[in-house]
Amino acid sequence: STFYNAPHGSKTRSKPKHPGWAAKFINMSNKRVRLFWDPRNGGPGSPITILQPFEAGGTASFPRHEFYVTPYEDEQEILHRWSISPPQAVYYYDPITVPGDEEATQTNLDNLSVQEFESYRRHVDNRDFARHYFNFTGREYLSMYPRNKPSHKIWRADYFGQEHWVTTRETHFVEHPQLEELSSIKKTEGRKRVLRDDEPRLLQQYRTQEPYLNMTLKVLSCAPRAFQINNFLSQTEVDHIMYLTTGMELHRSTTAGEETGTERDQTRNTRTSLNTWVYREKDQIIDTIYRRAADLLRIDEALMRPRSKDEYPKMGSKGSIAEALQLVHYDVGQEYTAHHDFGYSNMFSSPKQPQRFATVLLYLNEPEEGGETEFPRWVNAETREGLAVEPQIGKAVLFYSQLGDGNMDDWSHHAALPVKKGEKWLMNLWVWDPVYQ
Repeated sequence: STFYNAPHGSKTRSKPKHPGWAAKFINMSNKRVRLFWDPRNGGPGSPITILQPFEAGGTASFPRHEFYVTPYEDEQEILHRWSISPPQAVYYYDPITVPGDEEATQTNLDNLSVQEFESYRRHVDNRDFARHYFNFTGREYLSMYPRNKPSHKIWRADYFGQEHWVTTRETHFVEHPQLEELSSIKKTEGRKRVLRDDEPRLLQQYRTQEPYLNMTLKVLSCAPRAFQINNFLSQTEVDHIMYLTTGMELHRSTTAGEETGTERDQTRNTRTSLNTWVYREKDQIIDTIYRRAADLLRIDEALMRPRSKDEYPKMGSKGSIAEALQLVHYDVGQEYTAHHDFGYSNMFSSPKQPQRFATVLLYLNEPEEGGETEFPRWVNAETREGLAVEPQIGKAVLFYSQLGDGNMDDWSHHAALPVKKGEKWLMNLWVWDPVYQ
């Protein structure tokens, strides 16, 4: 009801038509195992990932889907099998504890090294915390306990249509610079790239004469938190990005967590688009887009580029928390089925549990039909259908993959619906928290 600014209890949540959600698998053993999806057709399983000792992986899934793990060395021996059953999203492979047999359990524990025992104990603590977390929130805990809260701002999404206003000095380009005026930026410049508020912006003479650009974030969804920002890019900036595609080689897009090294080749039908990467240092216009996005997210632009030693020294990393822009092209029939942008951090190899924090989608054209960005599980009281956001030239969509308590947001499930007529071009900007790994 609060999402509609309506009296408490006056609205009833609609059950989404899309039944999928995240499925996370935790290997609580000291052996590497392979995770497979079982098609249940008598054929071989489809490889999902390799689970290292005491680490985790996962995918998006549906009720009654079946998964299993095998020893790393033998794909024919099934160690454990799961059938996905709501509302459970986290599944544990625990060969150490033998239910009802304390002696066997103690023997297994005694066979662990000191480090392995500590890893196992922390997973037991995580499992206990996740049980309490679910009882309190109704959500599965998709991070690993303990994980810090996000270090960056998360815009409020209290009700549909709520608006926030942001100003930025990174105004629109309205004329295209001469090609000889555009140049790459050295990653090693660090602090030299800082622009004071009273300094002109890069290639200021080709921008609008207004000193500031006003950006309006409008709430599309409260859960997950999703916003649209109209006119984030100017037509000149869109034209420049499209110009950059000439001479670039596009490759078949891959999905996060794809595995290599198995006996069988994989064919992923979840993502059929083509993509390439554009780095912030490509030229001054691309750099401006990053600076504008940093202002939108209320993040220091220095965090979104390589830094000098004296810039944020306590972070333990001089690297950017933002990925390169992913330029994606969809032709008729191409799509990216419902998925999450976050992965599953490993608290031992990556104690800070770095994960994708926010996604900024930048639309570069308007397909004649289809190609919407859909949030199939958005919380609302009006429809079981997903929230479909139509591409519009220059529009941005911002949504968060993390919750304010440090958990991953399972409701950030989203899809690129098939293009029915025409084509679709867009860019993804992924920002991480607390660091990019």
